[in-house]
Amino acid sequence: MQLVSVRRYYTLLLSTPSRPGEAVHPQIRYQGVWECVNWGAAGEISLFQQEPAHLPYLAFRAKANGVPIPVEKRENRYWVPLHFPSGQRVRVEIESLQQVLPVDPNQKIDSLEDLIQPTGWRPPIINYWIVVDLGRLFSAYLAHEANSPAFGLSPQIGPGAPPPAAFPQFLANKILQVTPKGYRIEGNKIWWYYHNLGEATSTPPLGTLRVVWQAWYR
Repeated sequence: MQLVSVRRYYTLLLSTPSRPGEAVHPQIRYQGVWECVNWGAAGEISLFQQEPAHLPYLAFRAKANGVPIPVEKRENRYWVPLHFPSGQRVRVEIESLQQVLPVDPNQKIDSLEDLIQPTGWRPPIINYWIVVDLGRLFSAYLAHEANSPAFGLSPQIGPGAPPPAAFPQFLANKILQVTPKGYRIEGNKIWWYYHNLGEATSTPPLGTLRVVWQAWYR
């Protein structure tokens, strides 16, 4: 079995209020795509996704080559059973939506966390991408900032009103931690790319993907 490529895409956002005055809640929309080629005999593999206590799933679904797969939840893990026919390519897709709960409400700090441990694959993974999209969270911050005098801006955006903060300022002031190191910034996105992940010469992102930000909306 060869894992050819992995793409993991996280979008940070705030929920849309259904009526005026309703509180908003931070959420994480996740899309993961694994491209595999089975060069050996047909086999069965089960993937699992851990559910952290402060990031409960609101939705979780999986597909293999476009066909929905029944997902089983056991305690705090979501299990995805997969069948890999001999000599064929399989595209596995996982989509989920998670609620972000405060770890410590007094601190008003929220976080995204996920395990990044692509070990044990031989040959190594050719292409491995991780993308964290902060665009919707940044837009929500600008809307909040523009309508809240407490943030130092006039409720009316017009001549004489201070301009909204730029994304680099948002990243420097509101995003408190981003790991692992080695990420790049493009537009409103933070991303990592690894080639031939698993070889002795590579530096794999072992451990935890973590993004911590100030929860100004709480």
